[in-house]
Amino acid sequence: MTTADLPVLQSDRSVVGRLSPLMRDLRARGPVVKVRTLAGDEAWLVTRHAELKQLLQDDRLGHSHPDPANRPRYLDNPMLDMAVSNADPATARENHLRTRAALTPYLSAKRMSGLRSRIAERVEGLLDAVVVEQPPVDLHAMLSLPLSFQVLCDLLGVSDHEKFMSMLTDAGRVDDSAEAASGARILFDHLATLAAEKRAHPEDDLISALCELGISDEAVSALVAGTSLSYLVTPTNLSAGIALFAANPDQRDKVIQQPELVPAAVEEVLRMGKVGESCMPRYASADIEIGEIVIRAGELVLCDHNAAGFDDRVFGEPERFDVTRSPNPHLAFSHGISHCVGAPLARVELQEAIAGLLQRLPSLRLAVPIEEIPLVAEEGSDQLGGGIARLPVTW
Repeated sequence: MTTADLPVLQSDRSVVGRLSPLMRDLRARGPVVKVRTLAGDEAWLVTRHAELKQLLQDDRLGHSHPDPANRPRYLDNPMLDMAVSNADPATARENHLRTRAALTPYLSAKRMSGLRSRIAERVEGLLDAVVVEQPPVDLHAMLSLPLSFQVLCDLLGVSDHEKFMSMLTDAGRVDDSAEAASGARILFDHLATLAAEKRAHPEDDLISALCELGISDEAVSALVAGTSLSYLVTPTNLSAGIALFAANPDQRDKVIQQPELVPAAVEEVLRMGKVGESCMPRYASADIEIGEIVIRAGELVLCDHNAAGFDDRVFGEPERFDVTRSPNPHLAFSHGISHCVGAPLARVELQEAIAGLLQRLPSLRLAVPIEEIPLVAEEGSDQLGGGIARLPVTW
């Protein structure tokens, strides 16, 4: 089978809370299957929970490649390009662990719990503007997007939320145009300028804390850019979670009646709340035998955290939204040394947003069928994170 004959990722429409027909077909072929990416290259796609965990713990899989300029690509984006180095695997792994060690103290569960009241205030302020509107309203634009970027900017110490959101969005464009490359440069230059300002006048924020480590402004900007990039996904996670509650009134009412269920409900949102693929490109540094296939050194591997959440070998009735599901061993935040250091913040943000929303709008429901929620890919402006473009709701 040639590359042209392989199934193409993102070639069918995604629906919140469901595994796409393409992913069903690929999973039926095996837990690790060959596909073609939107960039036109071959890749191995991992669709099952067990194989995903196994590969995420394998030292032979990482973010380095001996020839980054000519590596197989998942998507055309300069930010993803910058994430791949030509360092030897051991050095790349050590650099990754150093980065995690630098960020973890400032994204710990204890520190994030201290931000909870600030996040709750943000949620209340945004909902104040929502409830006075005549429904239907777009909760993606009025809640999910502004909340995610406000929380990110509060963490970083960035004052102009809208400017930073615009720069991050431009840097996350999926194409190989000069505009996309320019967006990445503008973002890095802005972050380097912020780092220099924070170094001269430190405050209680993440950028100031990173500056205190004694690393260069350029290194600080790279760390902050990598951390910020994940926030292109966060708004869709929240909007998808809202859609799941709005489409499942029995589960919505259960959480309203039992607010102590919010943390478990958020875990279910994390399991089901991504739209389409959820992949970070990785590369094999040596041959890896898994199941009945061999991943060759240098080949692209896409670990799909979203598909793993619908693995019926792990989750009973995986397309059923169940706020009491236990256990819920989803891999939304990856696994092992790849586990997202920002997971505590994401959990707090989702918990406060969902609790506040259901309290203020207990009769929340979708204004369109869940299958018709508008997606970014349909709006002509594809970007990293993709997902939901608008979320029309009523009450």
